[in-house]
Amino acid sequence: MAQSSSYTGLRVGTGSRVGAMRRGIVAAVTLALVVGAPTLAGASPHKHRTKPHGALVRVVKSKKYGKILVDASGRTLYVLTGPSGKRLDCTGACTSLWPPLTTKGKPRAGKGANRKKLGTFDRGKARQVTYAGRPVYLFSGDTGSGQVHGEAIKSFGGTWYVLGWNGTPVKALLSSAKKGTGSSSSSGGSSSSSGSGW
Repeated sequence: MAQSSSYTGLRVGTGSRVGAMRRGIVAAVTLALVVGAPTLAGASPHKHRTKPHGALVRVVKSKKYGKILVDASGRTLYVLTGPSGKRLDCTGACTSLWPPLTTKGKPRAGKGANRKKLGTFDRGKARQVTYAGRPVYLFSGDTGSGQVHGEAIKSFGGTWYVLGWNGTPVKALLSSAKKGTGSSSSSGGSSSSSGSGW
């Protein structure tokens, strides 16, 4: 009888230790689920959400056109102008040849560009970048950096011009430069050709 009671006591003691271990495991798993729940749900209050980078506009020197605006990839930016330089917007089929420069965040001014001249307007599902109040576009005929194949093309009710560093179509800039140089036009020409890459 003594042996039996001793044996029974051993089983009870072992069962208690097993029960305690089980309770500890359950408690640890429960704690892990509670702590990890916000992360799994994607609702962690400490999670930092980065804002999307806006489109970049910068200035480069062109041998033929002087200081002009390009995008982050170095592709030339254009504007569509109507009679007397009136602003025109490119919509519908026009955008397949002249895609607008769009942005998901606030547009950024790169080297030489004026941050205060940058803006946007709503094109429905996208926001288009403007510079000095003019919507800016790329040209599908320019396949890479340094190309300017869209200058002075007449299409979609207006004429396309490269956009100069100050927000004025290059044609107007070249005209004013010619008027201002007079007899010293040759020196002005050598100055504009000092750039590289365009």
